[in-house]
Amino acid sequence: MGAVMVQMELIPSADERDIAQLVKLLTDDYHQWLASMKVLSKMPVLTPDQQAKYETYQMQVDVVQAAIDVIMDKEARDIIMHQYIKSTRRKYTVALFQGRGLSERTIDRRISKGLLSIANTLKDCGMLWPSEN
Repeated sequence: MGAVMVQMELIPSADERDIAQLVKLLTDDYHQWLASMKVLSKMPVLTPDQQAKYETYQMQVDVVQAAIDVIMDKEARDIIMHQYIKSTRRKYTVALFQGRGLSERTIDRRISKGLLSIANTLKDCGMLWPSEN
């Protein structure tokens, strides 16, 4: 009698809802964290609550940056940095990378690849909560 092997993921891979959550995080939350940190860093004295928020934002920014840094495909990493971290519009990202010889479809594939990598890393770190199935 043969044994049936069932392979289960310890931490499931990111799905479409995770990617959507990540895009919101990169376009809204990440930049808000940076702005809040900038304001808090200019205050001469922080309350314990403000200090805790600053430290939390710093940790979140560091984890997001680390997740971007581990994207294996350098082109994908560069495109993600331009599109989301430098906070530019998609058309500017497309124009820049088309000027470097990439087609719009290739740019979109690199964005998808990069977002999946980041989402998987952040999910592993607990920064993206699990999707409900």
